[in-house]
Amino acid sequence: MTRVTIVVREVEKPNPEYSLEFDLPEVPKIGSYISINRPDNPEPYSEDMIVEKVWWRLHHPETRPSYSANEPAKIGKATEIFVECIQATGPYSSDHWRDMLNARRAHGAKIPEFDVARVQVRQDAFKKK
Repeated sequence: MTRVTIVVREVEKPNPEYSLEFDLPEVPKIGSYISINRPDNPEPYSEDMIVEKVWWRLHHPETRPSYSANEPAKIGKATEIFVECIQATGPYSSDHWRDMLNARRAHGAKIPEFDVARVQVRQDAFKKK
């Protein structure tokens, strides 16, 4: 497993809105869809985003630019991996998430939607009346 920090940017800004750490089987690729379910939403409803950038922070134990053929190579390691995401609407977006992003769209923000063929059903459609 690889530890990554998912950084969710503010809509149309470079500022991070929040970040969360995860242990993942691999580092998400640029363009990947990510849906995060949290305790305040029933499965499968989520906060949805699209990976825009991956930032690798690395450490290397060597200060010299190259190695001698007589010395074993020193190996560096990853110290942090940031997966920078933009907020999006997905088929399982929670009502709160969808309403928040739709309000920002109404004020002119360009917020992407997942490109999937699936009926989107709001959470409140399942609430008992």
